[in-house]
Amino acid sequence: MAKLEQFRDPELSLWQSAVDEVVARKQAGAQAQEAGGAQAVTRPDPGHSMVKLAAQHAKRVQDAGLNSEVAPVPPAPAKATEGIGEVVEYCASLARNYAVAKFKGDDEAAQRYHEQLTTQFTVCDPGWVDTAVKYAEFLASRKQVPYRVYQNIGDYVIDGKLPAKARVALVGDWGTGQVEAKRVLAQIARKNPDVVVHLGDIYYSATDFEVQNYFFNIWAGLLDVKRIPTFTLSGNHDMFGGGAPFYKLLDQLGQPASYFCLRNQNWQFIALDTGLNDRVPNGSVPTFLQDTEVAWLKDKLDNRQGRRSVLLSHHQLFAAYEDICGKAVNERLNQQLAPLLPNVDIWFWGHEHNLVIYEKYMGVLARCVGHGAFPVTPPEIPAQPKFPEVPVKNIKLDLDEDGTFYTHGYVLMDLDGASAKITYYQDTDEDEPQYTETL
Repeated sequence: MAKLEQFRDPELSLWQSAVDEVVARKQAGAQAQEAGGAQAVTRPDPGHSMVKLAAQHAKRVQDAGLNSEVAPVPPAPAKATEGIGEVVEYCASLARNYAVAKFKGDDEAAQRYHEQLTTQFTVCDPGWVDTAVKYAEFLASRKQVPYRVYQNIGDYVIDGKLPAKARVALVGDWGTGQVEAKRVLAQIARKNPDVVVHLGDIYYSATDFEVQNYFFNIWAGLLDVKRIPTFTLSGNHDMFGGGAPFYKLLDQLGQPASYFCLRNQNWQFIALDTGLNDRVPNGSVPTFLQDTEVAWLKDKLDNRQGRRSVLLSHHQLFAAYEDICGKAVNERLNQQLAPLLPNVDIWFWGHEHNLVIYEKYMGVLARCVGHGAFPVTPPEIPAQPKFPEVPVKNIKLDLDEDGTFYTHGYVLMDLDGASAKITYYQDTDEDEPQYTETL
């Protein structure tokens, strides 16, 4: 497994998406030519020189606080063989600055950067010119997110697709397009679920290229989406590209909106859209729900007619190992939802790339299941909770065979009347669950 780098910032994520698409298309073309036909697009290895050093450049831009601004360009290397790091940093700077200047309407500066990229004496790989154009295209194409507001309070309720005896599979932060994601979904498929729900995030920024190649094509290739209802939630990365590709995906899946209520006679699974208001990250303001969506949720809980309620979202209400704008609790989200939470039986979320089984806290039984595919190394998860006041069960992910990354996993919820058995699996053992509980 290669380490995928991510940034919780739309401009930097789109920059990664631009580099990734240029490299992926080039590799797919070369593979197709070699194979004598069409070749499926696969995500480039994060160790690829352009991908890896583009992430390093993004980190430097972030550290300098220039996420949406042009950044200083280092001196031009004397020749292409001078050192790949220096060459790529120079070329990456020119490519990114061209797109930012173009987006801001500074055509003179954009032309200058473009000339430096394309002059006959340049040391830059032509891929950086393609990246500059692609990144400028991404920045210009972002429009208002096509969020769907219900016309009637009863909209987006899905009946008839959740059997009385049903197996519901949940997986979070799965949209990496990597081999490990495919392995997890293949295991889920072998478990014969009746419904599959993804809790959000297609990396890096859910461009149309990423949504189709790193999510839908893999998803539909491993799951019978015509027979098995499948859904996906809105994560922050899903909105970084403007949201239009995400809503195209919803239509492909037959999903009515970014929030919905899937129900049978005894249960209802209520999915929320917490990604919409995290598309422009602010270090001091956590995400929240639209007021109309809160009213819609209240209606579903007030009129549940004896059904048990499962809440689904991408973002967490509270966290033990990560902070939410410096705190353990998303206070704004809690203000919106606290009066409704006594009517919720359990809440599953992702966002944090970890498995965390919480004891009941703030009146909520919650589970973080964001370990679907994103690669995480031991230093990224503290050995002890950052917020010890948030109680957790001592159930932790194992390391893979190499001891480099934590395992990935998913959840199965087997409904039988008003009861449910919940099993948590790691991808290293699809036969024996890591943890089991009943509701």
